[in-house]
Amino acid sequence: MAKRKFFRMSVWLAVLVGVFFLGAFSSMTNDEMFEKFRPVFEILTYIDRNYYGIDKVDYDDVLNETLTGTMRGLDDPFAWYFDPVKVRENELDTASRYGGIGYTVQYNIEFDCLEVVAPTAGSPSERVGLRAGDLILTIDGVAVSEVGYYGAVNMLRGDPDTQVVLEVYRESIEDPFFVEITRALTEIKSVKTELLTVEDADIAYIQITGFNAPTYDEFEDALKLSKKSEAFIIDLRNNPGGLLQSVLNISSLMLPKGERIMTIRYRDGKEEIYNSWGSKYNSYFTNKPIVALVNEGSAAGSEILAEALKQSGLATIVGTKTFGLAAIRTVFNLSNGGEIWLTTAHYFAPDGSDIHLQGIEPDIVVDNEILEEDARELTLSEVSVGDEQDLQLSKAIETILERLGVKVAN
Repeated sequence: MAKRKFFRMSVWLAVLVGVFFLGAFSSMTNDEMFEKFRPVFEILTYIDRNYYGIDKVDYDDVLNETLTGTMRGLDDPFAWYFDPVKVRENELDTASRYGGIGYTVQYNIEFDCLEVVAPTAGSPSERVGLRAGDLILTIDGVAVSEVGYYGAVNMLRGDPDTQVVLEVYRESIEDPFFVEITRALTEIKSVKTELLTVEDADIAYIQITGFNAPTYDEFEDALKLSKKSEAFIIDLRNNPGGLLQSVLNISSLMLPKGERIMTIRYRDGKEEIYNSWGSKYNSYFTNKPIVALVNEGSAAGSEILAEALKQSGLATIVGTKTFGLAAIRTVFNLSNGGEIWLTTAHYFAPDGSDIHLQGIEPDIVVDNEILEEDARELTLSEVSVGDEQDLQLSKAIETILERLGVKVAN
């Protein structure tokens, strides 16, 4: 009886608070909101009064499933609810060193599984050929749907040199397949640089694998090393994004002062416009051929930078269509210790176009199917024009040489 009283009081307290909160900030009145969701309250009442197993009801489970269903009802793949346990797991110190497979994933609510946004450059995931859009169905035989997002992420972690087996579904392949991946220490450095000499042309190759707090300093160091280069290749492939401020900082290192980077638009129509504030490094890119490499694993922040470079005319975009993630999410803490990630704004390209779920179309489309199928590691110093080891990079070099007026030796 005590449980039933507690259940009844908890339900109606939640109802009253919810109706008040939603009514206060919604276009619906309190009465309209109550009427709209009357079936929810009816279900809870029927459970309280009639359910045979009321003494075994786990109130937290009921609440968590209700909140999960609420977020799923938004039909937004980037709107999530995390229960208190998952929130605590999310607070894992990301700076710590742990074994993993190297990836950025999101939860696919349609299929209750993990979806690969991008494998980390040079990671075990990339070496076995995981691609953006791949769905991870099971981990060591355990269904992702059973353990949830953070349970699955934790299963992917483990001691370096240990193995994990994934069941993967790829749209281009009829049946799911299995891959065994050997975990390795997480790679933290987000910018890698190499100076290439091709046909006597000095080309700076700068790969940005993510936009983290140290990325600005790392990119600045890369520019100092390559200031005498005749051209630049900015590799944004499999870059899932990261910190917005980091993206804006990097963009300002490249784009002339005053050049539009992006616009953030909120649901009430209010906008925040971000222009490049410029830097001394802008001159490094003046009148020099620049190619930005992208693929389906280029998302969010990397799409901001690529589209800004494209629309400013500063760079030619080579590769395949990008991921299409332009949702800005805000984390709201809940009274039960859980949290929701809610899309509160979108960012728009410099010309005002919305790339969310659309992606960016490259100026020059080049599929890297050979590299992906073979899953071979790239040795930049061995790359030459026409080398099938990386078709996209080869096309970038070819484009630059054409711009420089360099004749390629046969």
